[in-house]
Amino acid sequence: MKAIKYLLMGAMLTGFSAAANAQEAELNAALDGIKSKAPNVAELAKAAYKKNKKDAAALIKIGQAFYAQKDTANARMFANYANEAGKPKYQYAPAYLLLGDIESAYGTDGGKAAGYYNQAITFDPKNPEGYKKWAMVYRKISPTQAAKKLQDMKAQCPNEDVDAITAHIYMLAGDEKAAYENYAKADINKLDKLGLNEFVRCSYFTGHFQDALRAAEAGIKLEPRNPTFNRLAMFSNYELKNYEAAKSYINKYFFETDSAKVSEYDHFYTALIYQALEDKANMYTHYDKALELVNDQSMIKRWAILKSVSDSYLKDKEFENAIKYYEQYIACKPDVNSDDMEGVAKIYSKYADEDASRKAELIGKAIEAYRAMGEKFPIQSTYVAYQCATMNNKLDKNGEKGLAKADYQKVVELLEGKADRTKGEDTMLKYSLHYLMSNAFLYGKNKPLAKEYANKILAIDPNYAAAQQIRDLK
Repeated sequence: MKAIKYLLMGAMLTGFSAAANAQEAELNAALDGIKSKAPNVAELAKAAYKKNKKDAAALIKIGQAFYAQKDTANARMFANYANEAGKPKYQYAPAYLLLGDIESAYGTDGGKAAGYYNQAITFDPKNPEGYKKWAMVYRKISPTQAAKKLQDMKAQCPNEDVDAITAHIYMLAGDEKAAYENYAKADINKLDKLGLNEFVRCSYFTGHFQDALRAAEAGIKLEPRNPTFNRLAMFSNYELKNYEAAKSYINKYFFETDSAKVSEYDHFYTALIYQALEDKANMYTHYDKALELVNDQSMIKRWAILKSVSDSYLKDKEFENAIKYYEQYIACKPDVNSDDMEGVAKIYSKYADEDASRKAELIGKAIEAYRAMGEKFPIQSTYVAYQCATMNNKLDKNGEKGLAKADYQKVVELLEGKADRTKGEDTMLKYSLHYLMSNAFLYGKNKPLAKEYANKILAIDPNYAAAQQIRDLK
């Protein structure tokens, strides 16, 4: 009896094995046919379905294969077959994931895709894919709600780095601040190339340069020739005032990275690094290259580069070049303001301080620049008059020639009757009156007029010693 029993069992196992092999063969034939786009793919899929119609895992593989070939009709059909074969019926989470993928990629209703992913979560709450996919779909509606859903995943899937996934969601939504806040909490050692790329960018562009450098250095360990990591390591070191370290990345970025498309911004930043290191030759070389490459679509504007070049020449007391580039800056800046126009006057003023032989000429140009500023911005008329008087004082320090008198009188006219003067305006008025008081007393020999000015000063500043002395004269 035992022999017969074992013989029957062996026959049953052999039959079972044969059936299983047939199922697997039909499945593999269908998967290969779908991938190769065989002309008889419909027959292969049908045969595989007949052999595997109770095997949800096999059916979902066929559906996923069709989805990979963008055949959404068959992908949806086999997802439904798999769902029906699942145990319990219609509670097969992978089927809902596939249906969600189809809707997300090819449908027009994001809510429907989110609904499928939510069902996947309901039937398999320990699978992180449902949460991730739901969040990816829902981020377009509400990144905050997407992030909240990922917190649900944290409780069910403790091994998942929820902070990194949440950061990725915010990065896709264009919220670099929230992306940074989450990447900063993530385990940097577990971030892949994409995660590090996003971490370094959101850190840098939100001004967190230490974290940007940390992410860039981690990225370089993965991909030493990656242009983004090397570029932002260079930029971050500059922002952190690690100028020598920033310099060490210049050659790496320009000559030792793959597919680096060097831009005007790169040359501009490189010029700033060399400027900090007082390497003027390389600084101006890169400024020139930045100006060659810059265009209307550039992240940095031509006028910003020109201003930086002018400032560099001014620092080096190369005044002619400083003026040349500053004039180009003014000519191409779309929204020139009063500070911009005053910049011209300031360069001429500093130039005059350094070149005694041309002092009168250069002060004259500074005054012209201030007058032009006053014409374009009438609201600055008082300030312009005061500064023109200050410029003339450089040519008439003792006030004997009275070169500043007319402009100081204008300041008094504009401010004396003003009821709501600012502290700065009080200061300008006081010193303008001081000049007129001194001029009247010393050179005009007009003591009554000097006393009149003194009293006006004391009305502003009762403790002003020079005015008290003039007031008390007999």
